[in-house]
Amino acid sequence: MTGNEPPHQGISLAPQATRQETGDAAFALYQALDEAGLGEIRPVLDDERDVPKIKLHGIDADAATRLGRLVRKGMDEIYVLAEELRCALLAHGLDRFPEPQVCGAKIALGQVSIRTADRLACALGARPGPELDESPDWPESNDVFDKLNAALKATDVGVFVDMWLHSYCRRCEGDSAIELGSIKVDVARRFVKALQDAPRP
Repeated sequence: MTGNEPPHQGISLAPQATRQETGDAAFALYQALDEAGLGEIRPVLDDERDVPKIKLHGIDADAATRLGRLVRKGMDEIYVLAEELRCALLAHGLDRFPEPQVCGAKIALGQVSIRTADRLACALGARPGPELDESPDWPESNDVFDKLNAALKATDVGVFVDMWLHSYCRRCEGDSAIELGSIKVDVARRFVKALQDAPRP
């Protein structure tokens, strides 16, 4: 990298970027760090291998701390959104729903019991069913899975949420549960709005 290449802005990189693309990306990163007061961190091109990489030089403890703060500040929005989702769930009495966790640029929802999944489905507008046992059998668990899936899709959220049904395991005596995958920021916003707009108990 010579330092006078133009930054690559708004480009779509191939799965394996070229040396030029990688160099441009390194320079763009340097410019961003410099504008943020972290010019002592120098991204440099390392092309001594088959796939060119970017290495960061000049990182001492102080620079690393400031870089960490900068990254976290850039993620403030997603942390706020995760908290809004947590509050929206609690407002519907879903206190056993796991606390939404920020994971990269997504929010991880986690694993919920069948009864919690049923309550979430009802909070999103599904018709209440009969009271469930503490450890529902397969038919009831599968019904709740379908019910929650339909409720999420009705709110324009479900098509973006991966779901898995874990049935009761006699070997480990683990209760049936539904695992919800991670969702992107825009999906999380729709999820929060759906819960906020839904009638509360």
